[in-house]
Formats: sequence, structure tokens, C-alpha cells
Amino acid sequence: MIVSLIAAVARNNVIGADQTIPWRIPSDFAWFKQTTMGKPMVMGRKQFETFPKPLAGRPHIVVTRQRDYAPSGVTVRHSLAEALETARALAAASGTDEIMVIGGGDIYAQALPLADRLYITHVDLAPKGEVYFPPIDRAIWRIVAEPEVPRSERDGAAYAIRIYERLHGSAH
Repeated sequence: MIVSLIAAVARNNVIGADQTIPWRIPSDFAWFKQTTMGKPMVMGRKQFETFPKPLAGRPHIVVTRQRDYAPSGVTVRHSLAEALETARALAAASGTDEIMVIGGGDIYAQALPLADRLYITHVDLAPKGEVYFPPIDRAIWRIVAEPEVPRSERDGAAYAIRIYERLHGSAH
């Protein structure tokens, strides 16, 4: 089972500010949807709460320490390990071999050592923010693809998408 992280990351590693993404790139949102569709998505509670409702076509596993947290339409787990175990079972049951970790910062930091693949949208901005993606160590990760995504005139920043894979086999 492949554990993948997917994120849009600014030049300064910022991924969030004031509980939102500090840019608007509709074509990247479309790529995110295409890349995650049908795959279990693991996320932290704060990340989930940025959505107006669960995203269609993808099981949501929300990690939180809040024992009474029970939003409709998601599976709640209380550790990343429990969330990944649930995601593996959901992925296997649906015939996919990939789990998508979609944030936020704390979940990315915990999941990076366990990941096999990174889908990173490198955003050509350096905004202020308080949520960061962990540094990508080039001694561990190599770029294996740079997909071309058609840009929209509504995109608020230039960007490049890069797919990384762990250099020395599986992390788990």
C-alpha cells in the first residue's frame, strides 16, 4: 500500500494562514481532486474543518484527540497510526493501492517519515502563515514526474507540480 502526501507548498514552506490556504489556484484544486478521487484521505481535524462538507468520492479519515468529535460523513481516529490502518483497509476494499495524506502541518510532519510518495504543488509565492510543510530532504526524495496541468486565467499564482518518490524503497 502506497502512502502519499499531497500538498500545495509556497517557497517558504507555508501551506496555511488563518485556517485557509493563502492563495487561490483553481487548476491545482482540479488536479488535487483528480489525484485523490476514489482514494482514502487522511487529515487532521483542523484541515477537515476548512471544508464546507466532506469532498465527494473519497473516504475521509479525520485524526483528532477530541474523543467526542463525530462529524457526519467521516471516520474519526485518534492517532495517525489508527487512521492509516483504517485507510489501508478502505483502500484494499475499494481496490486502490494508495492512501492520500492531505494535511495539515502536524499530520504532514508525522506522516512524512512513513510516506512513499509526495505530490507537491510548488507555489511561486512566499506568504505569511503559521502552518508549514516539512522540508523535503533531497537525500531521501527524488523527483519522478512533473505533470503539466493546464493553467486557468483565474489562478492566483504560478506553480509547478512535482511528484517525488522515496529513494531507498518503502518507508514501511
